[in-house]
Amino acid sequence: MVKEYEIERLTTMNRKSVGIRQMVEFVLRGGDLDPASTGSQNTALEGARIHRKLQKEWEKTTKKEVYLKTEFEAAQEKWLLHGRADALHLKDDKYDEVREIKTSALKFEDLSQNTLTLYFGQAKVYAYLLMEQNDLEQLKLSLYYFQTTTEKLTIKTIDYTKDEATEFFENLLKEFTWWIEFKAELRSKRNISCQKLSFPFPQYRQNQHELSAAVYKTIYSHKRLFVEAPTGTGKTISTLFPTIKALGEKRAERIFYFTAKQSTRRVAEETCALLGDNGLYMHSITLTAKDKITFAEEQDIADTENPYFLGYYDRIKPAMKDILTNETLLTREVIEKYAAKHTVDPFEFSLDVSLRVVLVRNNS
Repeated sequence: MVKEYEIERLTTMNRKSVGIRQMVEFVLRGGDLDPASTGSQNTALEGARIHRKLQKEWEKTTKKEVYLKTEFEAAQEKWLLHGRADALHLKDDKYDEVREIKTSALKFEDLSQNTLTLYFGQAKVYAYLLMEQNDLEQLKLSLYYFQTTTEKLTIKTIDYTKDEATEFFENLLKEFTWWIEFKAELRSKRNISCQKLSFPFPQYRQNQHELSAAVYKTIYSHKRLFVEAPTGTGKTISTLFPTIKALGEKRAERIFYFTAKQSTRRVAEETCALLGDNGLYMHSITLTAKDKITFAEEQDIADTENPYFLGYYDRIKPAMKDILTNETLLTREVIEKYAAKHTVDPFEFSLDVSLRVVLVRNNS
């Protein structure tokens, strides 16, 4: 499964766009942080081959790769929710079944309950859209699970009513919309603070103003800038300040600040803290190597017994909401504090949170 919490948004004729699978996996993923639980994944090419193989065997009354969509509003914007159902079966010229194909190396019996929830989650959304658009009261949902190591096909079918579909979809959309609006609120607050932000010192040092101007012009013109300057010039504030100003003007989206030494990483953290004291509201995070940030009690323990892995996905969204609501400067110490509070692995937690912040620093 794709381990991804970030809500990617694509602009399509003044609408934002999100895939059905993406929404389902973001909202419904739960269970353990255990790579073995999902099974080894086949390549996209292999998956496409299996899809074609199964679809070719289906009767002519089955429509393959059916595009379904709907619109919704969130954060005062129009959104397009879309996806392709693997197959829709017709009986007496009416849709009666949604078919979803999934593949992995695991036996069907070894799939976790959450994996099945995600698999059927997509089919349930397709079913809801189909019932809404065709005035249907009931459909069958069939999961066609293909085990790649044995080529064994398992079919699991459930009956699904329109009332069930409506309740499921509305709850799913409500949760997803909340995160969209939460992100939009943080972004709006950030942009306003960026626009109001002033240089945090009474005056520029020698050459600082020229460097800041060069950084801003480079971002404005989408070019690259290489700078060599002696220690004490004030390179950190001279690069971060104009970049953050450009961010507030929507000329940049994210900032990555990489350093070769811990001392310069600390300078970057201190600079972000200084700008925060001067009115900047912007989330930044320091990423720390796995071997340095992993809790001591996680050492020499199997993933299947690690309490910070078990139930990780059940706790990750509340943990992200908590830290993003109450903190902006996400240092190693802050990450560890909230990881311990919510019993989530600090390294994996930092990666998930990093997808929702603007400035990412590395901790050498």
